[in-house]
Amino acid sequence: MAKVKLHRCSYTFLHVNLDACWVVQKELDAQGIDYEIVKHGFGKGKRPKVEELSGQSKLPVLELADGEVYRAESKDMAARVREGNLPTG
Repeated sequence: MAKVKLHRCSYTFLHVNLDACWVVQKELDAQGIDYEIVKHGFGKGKRPKVEELSGQSKLPVLELADGEVYRAESKDMAARVREGNLPTG
């Protein structure tokens, strides 16, 4: 089975709850979900690849094993990961 892809900012060393990408990554780790990190530039500027994937430029974005793309506020994304309630198409 293909891994989940976590599209996140390049600041993978920043492990604080103020980093939206880290909030989701931390929950994926806590739930033992196998994932691949796909890094996208610094800051909140244009992110053409993210926009192509999800229709907007904000991170984090989860690309699920079935190809579905999920984006919400990081606290909501983390809650759904924690609940085992990720969208499934």
